[in-house]
Amino acid sequence: MIPATTIDGLPGSPGVYLFKDSGSRIIYIGKARNIRDRVRSYFRDDVKDIKTRTLVETIHAVDFILTANEKEAFLLENNLIKQHAPKYNIDLKDDKSYISLKLTVNDEYPALFATRKIVDDGSLYFGPYPHARDVREILKLIERLYPVRKCKMTVFRKRKRPCMLYEVGKCPAPCVIPVDAAEYAGTIDDVRNFLSGRDEKVLKDIEGRIAKKVAAWDFEGAQELKERHQAIRSMMEKQHVHEHFGKNRDVWAFSEGTGRVSLVVLTFRRGVLLSRRLYKERFYGEDPEEMIMTFLFQYYNSRPIPDEIILSGEMDDSDVLETYLRERKRGAVKIMGPSHSGVRDMVRLAVENLHEPEILPLDESFRNTLRLKTAPRRVEIYDISHIGGQNPTGAFTVFQDFKPAKDQYRVFHIRSGETMDDVAMITEVLTRRVNNPDLGPLPDLFIIDGGKGQLAAAHRVLKGNNVEKDIISIAKGERRRRMEDIIYVPARKNPLALPRASAVFKEIVKMRDEAHRFAVASHRRWRRKENLK
Repeated sequence: MIPATTIDGLPGSPGVYLFKDSGSRIIYIGKARNIRDRVRSYFRDDVKDIKTRTLVETIHAVDFILTANEKEAFLLENNLIKQHAPKYNIDLKDDKSYISLKLTVNDEYPALFATRKIVDDGSLYFGPYPHARDVREILKLIERLYPVRKCKMTVFRKRKRPCMLYEVGKCPAPCVIPVDAAEYAGTIDDVRNFLSGRDEKVLKDIEGRIAKKVAAWDFEGAQELKERHQAIRSMMEKQHVHEHFGKNRDVWAFSEGTGRVSLVVLTFRRGVLLSRRLYKERFYGEDPEEMIMTFLFQYYNSRPIPDEIILSGEMDDSDVLETYLRERKRGAVKIMGPSHSGVRDMVRLAVENLHEPEILPLDESFRNTLRLKTAPRRVEIYDISHIGGQNPTGAFTVFQDFKPAKDQYRVFHIRSGETMDDVAMITEVLTRRVNNPDLGPLPDLFIIDGGKGQLAAAHRVLKGNNVEKDIISIAKGERRRRMEDIIYVPARKNPLALPRASAVFKEIVKMRDEAHRFAVASHRRWRRKENLK
């Protein structure tokens, strides 16, 4: 049996869970939209199914692999069951493959149709999809959007007259009717972009056509286009776990604690995610990056070397490792950091898989995860709010034992006048704070809402005033459209990689959001007063 504390510490995210027996053998693999809730359901007292009770009595440990969404959990489950053939799984042990969409781009007039057979014939494959109904919905949508042929080549060559799809305007019938090859190729490019997830262009085109319909008072036509727009939106969820004829790659993520480093590697072979392995290593000294590089050198001394290695942080010695692995493999090896084009989602997935059930109190988890001097009891979070530099307002909120102490919140009106310089404003606010004992005792941990610039300025203020307290910052990523929260610590090149499902990360975001709410509300009150004057 698994302790309740272990189940409570599982992530509430989509993915695959793996039950193991006393000999650490995998005996059951399942998928879930919420791993914690799904695993907990096996251990309810009211479970009456004999097979489930027999399984539960055999479970001694549970492992998991997080995925970006539930669809990927379906596909990863399929791959893992075929690989491990667990004792209690009865489905998917045959060699049946999920259904995919095939675009025969090498044909003179390419076709699009569903298939379960993947052949390396130069065609493009999209998917796979866990349900045939998903494929049917996509094909229906494409029929409405793009007139391309659906028949296979054996049928295409024997056609003497157009089929019914031509009669209803869903195929140009290149089998018997002359079709402009350039125009058809443009349609195929649109289909490829749509199925590849590059459908922003498609959506913008539809939005323009909706506007024209509305301007012409054709509201029925506009409504039809709107429904098409919404249908495309619902299909925009992209697939990352399974990539036909993909590369062999390992994706690494690292998380540093007090005296230890957690490392996770996601192993992809031919584009298929096969496994997740978690390592915990102790290190001595102040440079965990050196320990990580040493670990990677030793790891690939006894294991196959993939085509690509993706790291969650930029490493100074990655070029040395790359040269060494090329010599060992006698072939091409590429090592990429998180800023490399096209690897962001894989890095994010690896970071999420760093999540471990948290058994320590929250303050101890903060100290270990963020490498703080002390376990924080009092935390202050700072934010700046202004509109175009007008009425700039600084504010800090206080959390005592991770509960808001609203009677200790404070507001600062920036004295340097209207400015757009957030770094200068955070410097002023923090300087006024540390030099005013009437504002209460200094916190164990300062949290700054901002990036590296704001953190560096705040850290200089603390050092200049001989304040030996911990400080971090949290900011949105460079691609703000993705709205990813990133945590920075002083004197560290890379952001701190924390799973979004971890209690520490969620608590930092919660406190930052409260500080932002208070700063914006204070700024609005001051602006209203000034406008009234």
